[in-house]
Amino acid sequence: MTTTLPAKTAPETGKSLRPLYIPQAITVQRAIDPFRHDYNVSEDTLRGLVIKHRLHNQTMPGAPWRISAPELAMALDGDHEALARLRQDDREHEDVVRYFRRLGIPLERA
Repeated sequence: MTTTLPAKTAPETGKSLRPLYIPQAITVQRAIDPFRHDYNVSEDTLRGLVIKHRLHNQTMPGAPWRISAPELAMALDGDHEALARLRQDDREHEDVVRYFRRLGIPLERA
């Protein structure tokens, strides 16, 4: 399955786009403990997954990473279909809903 990565520039103008706001985002430090213990993986493995699957954004260069907690759980589970659905903003599909519920994250948008 091929996933489309979010654009960094507007195709029509070439201007840089602002990072997308991830309402369910957590910092790397906050992700490390629960995910490392739940999945028995190292911090380096977590960081590698975050980079590989582009699960983070930064508000500006040098700012802390903000990681999508549901997307990280999906990547750790190897659930590429749920990951693709969430990236298409399909938050009503049962495969996506169960990750939000498992992590205790409301599905409502701000």
